[in-house]
Amino acid sequence: TVIIVLLLLTASIGVKAVDTSVRQVGEKVVFTDDNWAYEKVNNYGYEIDEYIGESAEPELPYTFAKQYVNTIGDYAFSENAFVTKVTTTPVLNSIGEYAFKGCNALSKIELFNSINNIGVGCFYGDSALTDINLEDTSITEVSAYCFAECGFNKIALPNTCESIGNYAFYNCSNLTEVIIPKTVSSISSTAFDGTSNLTVYCSKDSYAEQYAQDHSINYFIFGDADQNREVNILDVTAIQKYKIGEQELSEYGMRCADVNHDGQITVRDATLIQMKIAKYNVDF
Repeated sequence: TVIIVLLLLTASIGVKAVDTSVRQVGEKVVFTDDNWAYEKVNNYGYEIDEYIGESAEPELPYTFAKQYVNTIGDYAFSENAFVTKVTTTPVLNSIGEYAFKGCNALSKIELFNSINNIGVGCFYGDSALTDINLEDTSITEVSAYCFAECGFNKIALPNTCESIGNYAFYNCSNLTEVIIPKTVSSISSTAFDGTSNLTVYCSKDSYAEQYAQDHSINYFIFGDADQNREVNILDVTAIQKYKIGEQELSEYGMRCADVNHDGQITVRDATLIQMKIAKYNVDF
C-alpha cells in the first residue's frame, strides 16, 4: 500500500502543466516556462523578459506565480522573425523600450486601454505592421523612434496623448494620415521626418493645427465639413444638405464631418458641431 501511494504521489508531482526553471542573469532573476521568461518587477507583478515560444500568434499570459504579468520588458520580442500577431491583456500596462524592434513579420497588434506606456523604439523597423489600435490605449506620449519605419498608412492617437517625441514616425513611408487630438501640446520637429505624403486631422486652434502650418503639412479640421478651415454654422448646413441629397461633400469633407468618428455622417454630428459653436464643452 505504501509503495502504491508513493508511486501515485510521484506521478502527480511529475505531471505539471508548465515546467518552470530559475536562473540568474546579471543582477536579475529570470523565471522560465515553456514559452516565456519572466522577471519580477515589483511586489504586485512580473514582466515578460523574453518570448521563447514558437507560435506565430502567441497568447500573452495574464499571470505568473499567481501574480499579474503587467509589463512587456525591454527587447522582449526584439528581432523575432516569425511572430505575426500579438494581442495584449487587460492587465498589461507597459511595453518596454525596443520590445518589438525589428519584428519583420509582425503585422497586427491589439492593445487595451490599460496600456499607459510604450517605450522608446518599441516598434522600430516593423515594416509589416499595418494594423494597430493605438487610439484605444491611454498613453500620454508617443516616445522617440516608437514607430519609426513601420508599415501602416493611418494611425490615430488617443485622447490621453500629450506629446510626440523625436523621430516617433521617422521614415514611415506609407503613412498618409494621422489623427492628433487636442490634448497634444508638444510635437518634435523631427516626429514625422521621412513621411512625404502626410495629412493631419486635428481640432481647430489646436497645437497640431499650428504644427502642421509651421511644417507645411497638409491638414484638415474636424467639424469643417465645407473645407474652409473654419468650424461654424455653414458646416452644420452642409451636413444637413448632404443628408437630404442637396449637397455633395468632398472625401475630406466627409471625414471631417464625422466628428464622433463612428464611420457615418448623421444628425448627431451636426448636433455636436452646433454644441461646439455654442461653446458647450465638446471636443472633437
